[in-house]
Amino acid sequence: MKASLFSQSLFALTLMEAIDTTAKVGFPAIELACAKTHFDMETALHNPDRVAERVRKVGLEVSALSLFNNFTDEARLDGQVESAKVYIRLAPLFNTKIIKMTPGPPGSAEAAEDHWRCLGIALERLVPVAEEVGVQLAFETHMRQLTDTLAGSKRLLEIAKTDVVGLTVDFSNLVFAGEDMRKSVSDLAGRMYNTHVKNGVVRGDGSWQFNALDDGLTDYSEVFSLLRDVNYTGYLAIECLGPDASERPAETAKRDLDILRRYLERLVY
Repeated sequence: MKASLFSQSLFALTLMEAIDTTAKVGFPAIELACAKTHFDMETALHNPDRVAERVRKVGLEVSALSLFNNFTDEARLDGQVESAKVYIRLAPLFNTKIIKMTPGPPGSAEAAEDHWRCLGIALERLVPVAEEVGVQLAFETHMRQLTDTLAGSKRLLEIAKTDVVGLTVDFSNLVFAGEDMRKSVSDLAGRMYNTHVKNGVVRGDGSWQFNALDDGLTDYSEVFSLLRDVNYTGYLAIECLGPDASERPAETAKRDLDILRRYLERLVY
């Protein structure tokens, strides 16, 4: 298992500052957030080579290009699909095989069949492009989206039976939804292509409070042991959220990287 930093953790910095900081803090890889103020569409269309060159210059790998999609709104579907194709086709420039995606809202409990139908249409259009480029589409288990639960995530995998489509498993998101980690890892292991690691708690009003990686509802001693047992060898992309990430982005990323390394050092293979 390899550490990466989701550049959303450094939204307080510009993209170039975030790339430099990721390397200086000690990460070997970065997951590039494909959104303002980082690797947005304007940059992707007109200046992707400059970003790729900066990543190479500081010695980072790109663990994934990280998209924020909405494939459940029929009125926006065509535009969302075409935008996703732009990033998929840029994957070879960044020497990455993973495109992190999101399905779109609402949460699975509120979703109608039309939301799932729209997602299916998007997948039909995107899978051939991903096959042509040689990448995997890894949909995040995302709060308040179709894949917010284990059942919702498995339904997505049933819609797209091809191995081109899999998951970015965010363990805390599934824990926030009340899912059991042992069952989640076991059920999703075969299509788990990427992961996000963060921690926190659910407040009394239902909102989320994000803390250090070892402070919250997610027991990463258990999670990493489960990943070892299913032979997961992909990236663990740290995602720092909340006031700490906004006010002290570099320090917060370094804090969580140190915690992650301690967890991994304690793993017995």
